[in-house]
Amino acid sequence: MAEKKPKPRSLRPPARPPLTLSTAWAAAVLGLLVVMFFHALVLEGKTFVSPDALAPAGFVRVGEQSLYHDHVYPLWNPYVFLGMPSFASGAYNPLIYPPDWPLALAQKALPFLPDMTWMLIYYVLAGFFTFKLAREWGASAEGALIGAAAFVFAPNLIAVGSHGHGSQLVDSAYLPLMLWLTGRWMRAGGLADLGWLAVAGGFQMLRGHAQICFYTWIAVAVYLVVVAIAALARPAANAPPGRVIVRALAVGGAMALAFGIAAFYNLPLKDYARWSIRGGGEGGGVGLPYATSWSMAPWELPSVVIPWAVGFGGQTYWGAMPFTDYPNPYMGMVAIAALVPALLERGAPRVTALALAVVALAVSFGKYFPLYGFLYAHLPLFNKFRIPVMIIVLFQLAIALGAAWGWSRVLRERDDAHARRPGTQRMLLALAALLAVGLVAGVGGQDAMRDGYIRSAMEHRPGYPADAAAFTYTHFVSDLLRACLLGLAAAGLMLATRAGRIARLPATAALLALVLIELWPVSGEVMHPVIGDRQAANIEIGRDEAVDFLEKAGPPGSFRILPVDEFQSNRFAGFAIASVGGAHAAKPKLTQDWIEAVLTDIDWPRITPWLRLLNVRYMVARQPLPGTSGFTMVRDAGGQLIFEVPGVLPRATVVGAYRVVTPAHAIFDSIGSPAHDPAGVTYLEKDPGLTLGPVAGAKAEITSYRLNDVAVRVASPGPALLRLADLWYPDWTATVDGRPAEILRADYLLRAVPVPAGEHTVEFRFRTEAVRLGLVVSIASFAAALGLLAVGIVRSRAAAASPAGAR
Repeated sequence: MAEKKPKPRSLRPPARPPLTLSTAWAAAVLGLLVVMFFHALVLEGKTFVSPDALAPAGFVRVGEQSLYHDHVYPLWNPYVFLGMPSFASGAYNPLIYPPDWPLALAQKALPFLPDMTWMLIYYVLAGFFTFKLAREWGASAEGALIGAAAFVFAPNLIAVGSHGHGSQLVDSAYLPLMLWLTGRWMRAGGLADLGWLAVAGGFQMLRGHAQICFYTWIAVAVYLVVVAIAALARPAANAPPGRVIVRALAVGGAMALAFGIAAFYNLPLKDYARWSIRGGGEGGGVGLPYATSWSMAPWELPSVVIPWAVGFGGQTYWGAMPFTDYPNPYMGMVAIAALVPALLERGAPRVTALALAVVALAVSFGKYFPLYGFLYAHLPLFNKFRIPVMIIVLFQLAIALGAAWGWSRVLRERDDAHARRPGTQRMLLALAALLAVGLVAGVGGQDAMRDGYIRSAMEHRPGYPADAAAFTYTHFVSDLLRACLLGLAAAGLMLATRAGRIARLPATAALLALVLIELWPVSGEVMHPVIGDRQAANIEIGRDEAVDFLEKAGPPGSFRILPVDEFQSNRFAGFAIASVGGAHAAKPKLTQDWIEAVLTDIDWPRITPWLRLLNVRYMVARQPLPGTSGFTMVRDAGGQLIFEVPGVLPRATVVGAYRVVTPAHAIFDSIGSPAHDPAGVTYLEKDPGLTLGPVAGAKAEITSYRLNDVAVRVASPGPALLRLADLWYPDWTATVDGRPAEILRADYLLRAVPVPAGEHTVEFRFRTEAVRLGLVVSIASFAAALGLLAVGIVRSRAAAASPAGAR
């Protein structure tokens, strides 16, 4: 038999496998995109200089002085609102958030790093965690990248970071992380995953934005409920119901551990809430009218895809909130188009995203939808929060996940003809037709829509000028056309990709480009006004002639000011100049009561006795104040007029008489009477049963005035009350010559201590049991979480090393 000749080998090289998007490459792309978007910070040496970004300086400067110079951990700030807890209010909590430690060291070791490096890192992490969550919940890598970019670069997340709400940004980055860890644990996770969930939850709370933390756990709870219902409804297609319920209860245990890890922060915060406007309203909350002030109205929904639907913000805004700087719910038409195919997807994660979107929108409507009032009345802790529109971050995460699943479905149908379903094409064609109609209407129907738009704007916003409405309408039409064009491009891209005409990665790159083309200009418009020179954002920001004069007028603690035009500002407090005003979202309730009772209606003869009592030596205003003829202008500080208030009492005074007034609010009228002499008498709410006097010639001298303690030397010929014109708060203690003494609440909101005749030293100390207890609980809880991690890691390694695990 003839021998067969071997066939010649082909000289053609083997086909390369198609390029795929790995997790590492996705992280690199997200990092590059963050650098590109924030190029002004990374490459041009700029920083953020918004008023809200600089507002914390009033707490930070004085706190750092105490911490690093005096070596005393700051718990109280006496320079705003007559004083308030700085730690328990969340205003300044140095060194309690562990992830800050390595970042701070890196910033010091590498001073050439861009300003706000920490913030840029959290934008990357927010994208990366969204990517991991989308992957965990069934999206392809390409789809997950689309969803991550849509979430990170939406104006809402860009605004909170660039406008000074760093804690809100950081805790928003934890939102997808917490859902990802929960999903891993519920699917097949080990104890290590549960431990990581507890640690992540604790760290999120320690970063200090309780409202975003609350919404995060709401999202986790919604997911667990959906998974449990799915297991009960279809046990054959899901994990056994008993196993699901046990694992869901374990998540509850992780949440308890997370609360424990953050107890050092949470317990003082909870304690302070009772004495702040967050807990002093109806039912122990902030009060429903105040809580719902920033409610997004249903007519603002078109802002999801058209940024100028109700004005962009500022003077152009005609929505329902008091004001805003940007379209809060905006996600863009491309992201909405990308999620359309996801409407055909099934599974618990999809139902979860839909539920989150619906619930978030309903809650964001606040007073315009009954759900908010129901939750305010019945859901624990919900009545402590305000700004309903803040929950829109859950809606935006749901939209981002929908875009990830929608693009994943398109790619799946591209690669597998058997997986193609006619519904996908029909939905995309219907979307394209709808967008085409919108495009035609925007081009040909501008005149027809103009009058209706202008009328709607003026009806929804009384006093809104017709010229402003006409100006806003031109931007609305422009955005409508832009949204329809980009949506058509996205729909066409998805149809072409599904048909196999474009490869996966080029198609993904094209869709990503469309997402960024739509989002970046809008988010950039939000960010650019608050970008400034880096050298301006230093410790001296806010210094001017008025600050220079007031710094030299006396040592800290010797007087206060009333900044008429900057009442809601911490600028002066940053230079240790005490103000009766200030900026904080949870100011003390006693101070708020005083502001509402005394300062709401400007009546200087009625206000002046209060200024004398509260040690307000100077008023700062940009123009003369009618009705203040007795005040002396002592300085024109570069356009800021500084007036001296006559007859101001020192911070500490010796009083020889008291009167009991009930109800307590009647004290406001008693002191506001022009006949009242705050130097001679103080008003109390209860009778301490004291016999006082004589006090002629009595003296009180402050010998030490620091954040957490005050020392006063008192000399009086007879028994008296030492009144300190600082805010009363239950965590202040007092001693007279080292012996404990009761602190009475004087003149509604000040402190008074009974002192016997003679010379004595009275010491006030701020000591809070909640901080000490919280520290103990935090250490114990963190140790328990580390134990979970250790056991989980050991178990997973043992399982991998066993013969069964090696197979």
